[in-house]
Amino acid sequence: MLERIEQLMTEVKGVCDSIAHDLRTPLTRLRAHLYRNRVELGENDPHTDQIDKALVEADLLMARFTALLRVSELESHQRRSAFVEVDVAELLRELHQFYLPLAEEKQQVLQLEIAAPLPPVSGDRELLFEALENLLSNALRFTPEHGRVLLRAVEDAGATRIDVIDDGPGIAPQDRARVYQRFFRGTDETGPGDGFGLGLSIVAAIAGLHAFRVRTGEAPDGGAWLSIRCIADALV
Repeated sequence: MLERIEQLMTEVKGVCDSIAHDLRTPLTRLRAHLYRNRVELGENDPHTDQIDKALVEADLLMARFTALLRVSELESHQRRSAFVEVDVAELLRELHQFYLPLAEEKQQVLQLEIAAPLPPVSGDRELLFEALENLLSNALRFTPEHGRVLLRAVEDAGATRIDVIDDGPGIAPQDRARVYQRFFRGTDETGPGDGFGLGLSIVAAIAGLHAFRVRTGEAPDGGAWLSIRCIADALV
């Protein structure tokens, strides 16, 4: 029965991926057609507002399909050829500098802590940056103004563990095991309602590709605590 359920889940994923792939081309054509019509209209034309709204919706749909296909690509383990030894400290400093202006704009404190020395990490640097970018952007989005987000790397039983900790509303206990599922939206409505429910699915797919472990818990102040444990010998 378990094998049958797994087979059915795989088939459902395959259907979703095929739909996303097949619809991306007509959506691209639709957006191009809308854009051409928008350019041809004058700024005072009463139809411009409606076309602008349609363009925004088309962009959102295309972004959702792109994210879905991204998860599918990662889950198929097609990126292991780019694995190298990654300098985690340098990666986190780059990520911190990238998001610091956004945090300052919201009057948030974005803190960086890096323990030394850190165990080596082997992986795809670009993908690891993408995974951490998803975690950090989520933390900043759900953390209120004047809140605090901590990005840190520590040694954990011979492995490097990267934590993203915030003092936002946190993740409900019943949701912590499900937040990495495709399209999952939390039951806690205290946070912003935008997003596709695919960001953490991409994190899980990247971690799975590397055989790393993801963890979701509660921060000391009640916010969210998400971690990626980079097991040094995971691919040996």
